[in-house]
Amino acid sequence: MNRALTIFLALVAVSCSPGATTTSTTTTTPPTPETTTTTIPGTTTTLTGPGTTQAAQPVDQMVTVLLAPFSEMGPGWTETHFPYGDDPEHLGTSIGGDGGLLLGPEYGSQAPDGSWWFFDGANLRLAHFAEDGSYLDSVPVPEDLLTDGIYFQYQMPQVLDDGSLSGFGFRGEASSAILRLVDGVASSFMVESDVAWALTDGESLYGLSFSDRLPYRLDVAEQSLEQVEWLGARDGSRFMLTVDNESNEVRVDLPDAGVNRTLQMRFSEDPEVPAFVAIEVETGVDGSIHILFYGAPQSDDTLGIGGFLSIGADGAVGEVEPIVDPFSPSDPGSPAHLGVRPGTSTPWIMVIGEDGVHVYTATG
Repeated sequence: MNRALTIFLALVAVSCSPGATTTSTTTTTPPTPETTTTTIPGTTTTLTGPGTTQAAQPVDQMVTVLLAPFSEMGPGWTETHFPYGDDPEHLGTSIGGDGGLLLGPEYGSQAPDGSWWFFDGANLRLAHFAEDGSYLDSVPVPEDLLTDGIYFQYQMPQVLDDGSLSGFGFRGEASSAILRLVDGVASSFMVESDVAWALTDGESLYGLSFSDRLPYRLDVAEQSLEQVEWLGARDGSRFMLTVDNESNEVRVDLPDAGVNRTLQMRFSEDPEVPAFVAIEVETGVDGSIHILFYGAPQSDDTLGIGGFLSIGADGAVGEVEPIVDPFSPSDPGSPAHLGVRPGTSTPWIMVIGEDGVHVYTATG
């Protein structure tokens, strides 16, 4: 596990080659909280969705987050399964990696109407399924949008509030191809950047640059790129997250609420043991920030641990929930497990399994 200070935000990006990953690092240390109120899961107030309120929180608060070994999703989640198959009504698999592993699709994203779009690289298409998992239709990716005319090299699918689908693929050290699907027509354009576009506010894409470690915003419709000070949430608010695997802390800054939180990462079976983590982040229209954690305890870097929690727009931290193992031999490697249905605050977690894609949607 990388112990360098990392501004992460799900920005462990996958290169053009399937399965290869790199990480973004920085040497800036976040300020130490002035207050150290510690809350252990089980004593916090659980966020249950839009309208949740909590008493005023300290401006700067330390919160202990206990991550457990991968197990099962809790009762507040429902599962939808998208099995693999050789016919058009199923997602495909492709051979990749050493030993001929069968890799699943390059993840998917939910549309405002509840349907799902998948980057079905094995079949060189954008596959469309209903909310219940039944097949609807697909859009072939034109040859001129494929690498060398034959390789599907796009990742991190995001459906925006207008129903359009976006994704990107690195095309060199400082350029990316942005894939778009609008009204059933696939197209792409190039941007000169090394940003991993991992987050959306529903209208634009956000990510961090590997070269200067700064956040950027991409207006996909206008094809315009700008450096910004903060990442954008779906309610229009600003935020930033910083992962420090030296101190085993995740810093959450909410400038519009005037508060921040420092999440102290620990192992549930021994809270004295620090945990190394990576995170994926999405936001809701109520200003909530959803965080998916996965990593290992300092005492055993072979043990996978993780969890999911939400932070309210006012900084209120909900209880950490257990999660399934988000990885499998069929996982193509992108940090695209976590998403939110556009126009809502409802998170989902996607796992590319060996028997198909499993999507867990929060019901609370």
